[in-house]
Amino acid sequence: MDQKPLRVIIRVCVTEIPGERENRVYRLGTDFCMQHLNRPLNNNLQAECHDAVHFLPNFDSENDVRAWFIYDFNVTGSLERAQILEIQHRVYHSTRQGESIFTPRERWMVEARKYCSMYTWGGSYKTE
Repeated sequence: MDQKPLRVIIRVCVTEIPGERENRVYRLGTDFCMQHLNRPLNNNLQAECHDAVHFLPNFDSENDVRAWFIYDFNVTGSLERAQILEIQHRVYHSTRQGESIFTPRERWMVEARKYCSMYTWGGSYKTE
C-alpha cells in the first residue's frame, strides 16, 4: 500500500452526502477511500499512519450549499507549510448518482492548494 502523504480536496453540494449532517465528512472520506485508495478511511489518530479530516465551514449545513472538504492521507507526523505545498494534491468535484462520483478538477488546483495551505497537515488535535 502506498503510504506517501496525499492531500485531497473535494467540492460537493453538502445535501448530496447521505447520512447525518455531522457524519458527512466521514461518509465522503470513506467513499473516496474505497473508490480511489482501495482501502477504508483510517481515522484512528493513535495509529502510526492515519488519515485526517478537516471540518470546514458549511460541512453540516441544512441548506443546499457547496463546500470544500479536505482530507490528509497517510499522516505520520506534522509538516511545515512549505512541505505541505510540496506533497501531492488532488482536487475533485463530487456528485451523487446512487454512489459518490469523484471527477478530477485540475483547473481548480491552484486556487484549492492556495486556500487549503492555511490548514495544518493532519489537522489540529489538542489533547489535555
